[in-house]
Amino acid sequence: MEVVPYSVGVASRDWDEQRLDLQAAAGQVGAAGSGAFTSPVSGAASRFLTTWERHATTLGRDCEAQADGLRVAIRDYVASDEAVGVDLMLLLSFMSEER
Repeated sequence: MEVVPYSVGVASRDWDEQRLDLQAAAGQVGAAGSGAFTSPVSGAASRFLTTWERHATTLGRDCEAQADGLRVAIRDYVASDEAVGVDLMLLLSFMSEER
């Protein structure tokens, strides 16, 4: 499996951006209020706004969880490379003859 850690980092930031966009959208939908609608439709409008605010908020949380998961993967790659680096440094001690 080949993974480019930098691409994973870019993807995690993209997921963060999506979260921010959805968070803003949820706030705008929540702030819209049903007061701008006439009485016959205000109940339905209120339910619509509440449902979409909740939906956007949930999607935003999902985006944040995805970004967090990608950052965990990056940390694992870095830790793995660090462990390999330590092993390579240990191998250097065998490159010269000891007498």
